[in-house]
Amino acid sequence: MAYNISLQVEAISEIREAFDWYEEQKDGLGYELLEEIEACYEKLLINPHRYSFINPNYRRIRTGRFPYILVYEIEGDDIIINSVRHIKRQPL
Repeated sequence: MAYNISLQVEAISEIREAFDWYEEQKDGLGYELLEEIEACYEKLLINPHRYSFINPNYRRIRTGRFPYILVYEIEGDDIIINSVRHIKRQPL
């Protein structure tokens, strides 16, 4: 099955905030975070059912290098990213 990924407004806002923070720390670091998030998208497109549930409707995937999780749900062939959370500030 071919899946589509979409992001809720909250997730977009959280990604922008994280990007800005990392860019303030070091030039280019925000872009490295975006690459990690893109890698998560690619994994989800291959097999979104692989990752663990956090409740009956939502699942999570963790970025490799940065301490973030993407919280998502699957509706048919749509993968909806609801939030992108820093695991030390907003654990699940």
